[in-house]
Amino acid sequence: MKENREYQIYIGCHDSQLFTEVVSEDELRETVTRFFRQYKIDFSMYSAKGGYLHEDGSFVYENSLCINIIGADDLDIIRLAKSISMLMNQECSLVVKESVKADFR
Repeated sequence: MKENREYQIYIGCHDSQLFTEVVSEDELRETVTRFFRQYKIDFSMYSAKGGYLHEDGSFVYENSLCINIIGADDLDIIRLAKSISMLMNQECSLVVKESVKADFR
């Protein structure tokens, strides 16, 4: 097995000011897929539900998209996370980075 980096990006589907989905989860999936196809990066996505404390003090429960990437460059991941946050009008997206041993068979 090869030592590698795993990234997980969590992005909510609600607009941060309107508290509703302006860009659908399907549209977001298409955008993410185009990005990874362009950069030839292996990834997977799944839907989830999650909550967070909004900057105005309210608690928001929403649909989220979770993106799992193994072996990409930090710069690509940062670029993607910022682009998704802007597209979805989010306060931020969560990026988790871990060292993993991975083997594609």
